[in-house]
Amino acid sequence: MKKIAIYGAGGYGREVAWLAESCDNANEVVCFIDDEPNSIGKTVNDIPVYDFNGLQNRFPGIAVMVAIGSPSVRQTVVDKLGRAGFPIGSLVHPRTEKSRWVKMEEGTIICAGCILTTNIHLKRHVQINLDCTIGHDVVMDDYTTLAPGVHVSGWVNFGKRVYVGTGAVFINGTVENPLVIGDDVVIGAGACVTKSISSGTWGGLRNPPQALASEPCPNTPPVAQIEQGPSIKTINSEGTSLQPLDRFSEWQYPEIEEGIPTKYNWVVQHRENFKLGYRTDIGAFSYINAKYGVVIEDYAQIGSHCSVYSVSTIDNKTGPVVLKKNCRIGSHSTIMPGVTVGENAVVGAHSFVNRNVPGNAVVVGVPAKRII
Repeated sequence: MKKIAIYGAGGYGREVAWLAESCDNANEVVCFIDDEPNSIGKTVNDIPVYDFNGLQNRFPGIAVMVAIGSPSVRQTVVDKLGRAGFPIGSLVHPRTEKSRWVKMEEGTIICAGCILTTNIHLKRHVQINLDCTIGHDVVMDDYTTLAPGVHVSGWVNFGKRVYVGTGAVFINGTVENPLVIGDDVVIGAGACVTKSISSGTWGGLRNPPQALASEPCPNTPPVAQIEQGPSIKTINSEGTSLQPLDRFSEWQYPEIEEGIPTKYNWVVQHRENFKLGYRTDIGAFSYINAKYGVVIEDYAQIGSHCSVYSVSTIDNKTGPVVLKKNCRIGSHSTIMPGVTVGENAVVGAHSFVNRNVPGNAVVVGVPAKRII
């Protein structure tokens, strides 16, 4: 059993301690290190908290995992540990899926539920939090940090000390023109990054439209769908045909059990009040509460990490939810009780839908507003 110390006794530090104990090589976390005087001498989750001097006196030369979310602060701590002769460890949760073409350097921390595909380079002290997905040919420079639920498409290059907030999404670049995020850029929670960013803090609806380098939904032409026999044809807003979607050719109804993830990792509660149409597509980590009825009609598509509620305990609202034929719900969106999303409607990623959406409309935002 390998003994390690964790620098940082806050919430993320406790999560990294759990990560360390979950790894197959069975780490023993002997202490937290913290710079906050009020934390010194306490015990957190049965682990003692020391200051830096205490670490040097009790565990000289021990491997240290730096559980600090701020890239610049983490770099300062890593430099201090290096001058004192402490090696920096790496941790990858066993429930991480990654190919053998992922290169990871010193100090990498990857939390549970992440997926990394191929030809990815994580440089020094990169941290990837829960349930992130990283596509092909992505480079993350030193101290890049992803909060939970970030999704990065292919051909994206991150500079040093980039911080990405919870639920942000990056569209893909190309081999000739990768999407580039500059040093020390901060991407706000829920942003959809559609172009390269050289500097600054970006994300959310607070930025003026002309300054947006990240937006609440992609700025590509809206896409609708029409049924054509056994398959679906995709068209854009100008009526120009794109590519046919044939991935439903072998579709079968999934086995759905009460409160248990399907093989596609989405969950339904109150299964008896849930009706699922033909050739539907529901993304991983989505949650459906059908206490007062949820109907998902044929060919509807729901992105990952979505929530569909027929009851809200916060404001005591109830009512059936209906997602009509061919509608599409972008990832990380929430559908509230009593809402009907019309045929061929599109809900942009990270939207909060608390009123009906007409057929063929496109809505985005928090709360969702019609843009087409």
